[in-house]
Amino acid sequence: MNKSVFILGAGGFAREAFDVYIDSGREKDVLGFLEENCKREGEMLNGKPIHDVSYLKQYSKENKPLLIAAIGSTKRKRLVEKFAEEGYKFDTIIHPSATYSRWVKIGEGTIVTPGVIMTCQVDVGRHVILNLGVHIGHDVRIGNYVTLSPGTEVMGRVIIGDEVYAGVNATIIDGIKVGNGAIIAAGAAVIEDVPEMSLVAGVPAKVKK
Repeated sequence: MNKSVFILGAGGFAREAFDVYIDSGREKDVLGFLEENCKREGEMLNGKPIHDVSYLKQYSKENKPLLIAAIGSTKRKRLVEKFAEEGYKFDTIIHPSATYSRWVKIGEGTIVTPGVIMTCQVDVGRHVILNLGVHIGHDVRIGNYVTLSPGTEVMGRVIIGDEVYAGVNATIIDGIKVGNGAIIAAGAAVIEDVPEMSLVAGVPAKVKK
């Protein structure tokens, strides 16, 4: 199987994702970074070239590289679905410092960064970003295209829907359900279920809009 991969995105988190590849001994697998409407074509970023996404047109059906999306949730979903329709497959990368049991399932396209801890019976969806130092307790289900920012704490039996964003140092206590598309503000302490497409903030967290 072709292990070569392009990172979708060329911002701060894309560089951090590249570091995960480096620390995993896969620096040579990364062919470069891809941007939409790229204005930095051919520039080098941390030793790898930046190209417009149209650069992929040169690859044949039999020789397509893997992709991994290191960008915000909404754009991540749109680009992933676009390239999936074109027959691309997606890589999954887990930093060697991450700690997780054999009972953890991690979906395609997910990026697990340094210091992440997951215990048992954790089900992580596709194209999820688990950022620095995220801690996830037992029996947690995480949907697709979720972003958990650095320091997020998720207790046991939590269900997180698709396209949820949790800010830095957010805490979600046991048994909570977070609806699709919800945003949890940085530092929020979630002690009640979060409705779909809502923004919650504060300690304890309350719906703001």
